[in-house]
Amino acid sequence: MIRPGEPARLLEGRGGKMNPKLLILLGLSVCSVLSADVRARDYSAPGSYPVGVRTVVLVDKSRKDEYSGGPRTLVTEIWYPAAEEAREGKKATFRGFFGQHQEAAGEFVRHFGGRIEEVEKRFRCCGVRDAALRKGRFPLLVFSHGNGGVRHQNISQVEHLAGHGYIVVSPDHTGNAGLTPLPSRALPYDRTGRRRSARARPLDVSFLITELLRRGGQADSWLSGRLDPGRIGVLGHSFGGFTACRAAETDRRVKAILPMTVAYGKKTSVPMLLMLGDKDRTMGVAGNTVSRLFYESCGGPKYLVSLKRGGHFSFTDIDYIAPGFGDGVGGGEFLPSSRAKSLVNAYSLAFFEHYLRADADSGRFLRKNADEKELSLKSGNLPARPPPSAGPSPREK
Repeated sequence: MIRPGEPARLLEGRGGKMNPKLLILLGLSVCSVLSADVRARDYSAPGSYPVGVRTVVLVDKSRKDEYSGGPRTLVTEIWYPAAEEAREGKKATFRGFFGQHQEAAGEFVRHFGGRIEEVEKRFRCCGVRDAALRKGRFPLLVFSHGNGGVRHQNISQVEHLAGHGYIVVSPDHTGNAGLTPLPSRALPYDRTGRRRSARARPLDVSFLITELLRRGGQADSWLSGRLDPGRIGVLGHSFGGFTACRAAETDRRVKAILPMTVAYGKKTSVPMLLMLGDKDRTMGVAGNTVSRLFYESCGGPKYLVSLKRGGHFSFTDIDYIAPGFGDGVGGGEFLPSSRAKSLVNAYSLAFFEHYLRADADSGRFLRKNADEKELSLKSGNLPARPPPSAGPSPREK
């Protein structure tokens, strides 16, 4: 039985001073609590870096574009972790992604039943145009838009990744984009060119990887020394999901893929996170079944995240253009867009953190269902335990 005053004496050493052994024990306890907090990282939270964005026009002279009539030309957006001064910079606008082709941009928006002035009010982004690139070395991601989509259709997702230290490059796949604002003219969607685009898209991805790495190796380039050639991933929505799968098949530099709503092709051993919407009306049950069969066939580490109330466009920012578009957007039976984006961003980040940065905590997150009410999660071909973290990537040193 402890006598009165004895608990106080346990805290004291000789001379009434704090017991040093107890201090050590208390320190260990605090460290344990802090470690638990670190493991509880919120992957849906914005990154610590401000985000920059630049538009570049890249030309693949080795390929002729039948639709445009010249060499394959890709209007390309690059999002990246920016220098600190970008925090106070002016944010990019929706109109800015179309350059001088504002009339064509208005027509593109009207196709979805909207007005560009209304879209501009709804549009949300954090990227500062032409901001200085932050010092460091970063993984490279390529995003591929859907059939009839545009390079900035998933701006919430790509900016989320850029804010966490990724350089994300996204082209308008000329001819298959809803609108391609080339320097000389604006090209509309080519309704007869889908098969041609299926061949061109994976080549676009490989060309972009090659060209970005080439520029990263040039001393006078703004990308000089900033790209890590050993950490490359591809993600895409719908037709872009197919593109990601094909890139894994044809380009050995690709170390991880994230197809959304569509996945098919030759089975791959490249780590994959597949995202599907159980209420996808565009792909339907048959399309989702094809994607699930592809998932089952793949022999590498793999994850399948299915939004129970997700539609085809739950994985995009089409709600900025047409809030009532449907098939995942517009409320009702579908998951609210804000919640869908939060889940998509969280799993996207954790996946690339684990497979491009060897972060073990991210691997543990991927094995847990973050919202059992709204999503289902399965995985395969994983080690019994996530490997220990490989330490900080070059960006953190």
